[in-house]
Amino acid sequence: MRYAVLSDVHANLEALTAVLEDIEGRSVRKVFFLGDAVGYGADPVDALRLIEEISDEVVAGNHDHIIGTLTDMEDTSIGVVSSIRWTKGMLSNQEIEKLANLPLEYSGDGIHCVHGSPHNPRQWHYMMAADDAKKGFAASNEKIIFVGHSHIPVVFAEIEHRKFFAGEMRRVKTIKAETMPISDKYRYIINVGSVGQPRDGDPRAAYGVYDSDAQTYTLHRISYDVEKASDRIIKAGLPKELGERLKVGR
Repeated sequence: MRYAVLSDVHANLEALTAVLEDIEGRSVRKVFFLGDAVGYGADPVDALRLIEEISDEVVAGNHDHIIGTLTDMEDTSIGVVSSIRWTKGMLSNQEIEKLANLPLEYSGDGIHCVHGSPHNPRQWHYMMAADDAKKGFAASNEKIIFVGHSHIPVVFAEIEHRKFFAGEMRRVKTIKAETMPISDKYRYIINVGSVGQPRDGDPRAAYGVYDSDAQTYTLHRISYDVEKASDRIIKAGLPKELGERLKVGR
C-alpha cells in the first residue's frame, strides 16, 4: 500500500494544490497529515477544507493547537502572533473547534504520526539531532515514525530495536526526488518536510510517499507558483517576511 504523508501546509493553497495534483498520479491509498494546516499563509479556510477532504488521518500541529485553544502565544514571535490572530479571524467557530479537537498522535499499520516528537508530543519538540531521535524512538513501538514541525526533510535510523542508535542523519535539500529502501533491520524517524513553507533552502513543496509493499520511501519536491503565494500573503496584510521567505525556502 502507498501512503502519502504531508505536513506543514500553513495555509499555502498554491503549494497544497500542486502537491495534491502530484499525488493523484501515484496510486496512493491513504493520506496522512502531520499538522499545521494553518498559520503564516493567506488561505486557512480553503487549506483546512482540502486537508479534511483528502486525509485519512490528521494530527494537530502547534499552530493548529494555538489557534484552536488560544494558548502559548507568549512564547511565539511577533510575526507568528499576528498571523495567528489574523487566521483566527478568518476561521469560523466550527473550524476553530475542529482544530482544538485534533488528536496529537496516530498509530496504525506500523506507522506513528505526530507533528513534533512521540516524546511529549504536546511540547512540540523539534527532531533535529541524534539525542532528539533517541527520545522519539524510545517513546514509540512503531517501525516508522513520521514527523514534521521543523520543515526540513531528515531521516534517522535505529539499528536493532532499542539496542543501538545509528546516529545517521540525512538532510535532503535541492534534489528533485530521492527514494530510499526501508530495511527490516531498522526503525525510522522520517521528517517529510513542509508543503507550504520549506526551510531547507529549496522553495519547492515537499511531501513523502511510503510504499509498504515495495518497502521504499520517496521524498517528492513539487514546483508551484511561489510568487503568487507570496503576493497573496502580503496583500492579505500579513507580515511581509512571511511572504518573502517562501521565495528562498527559509
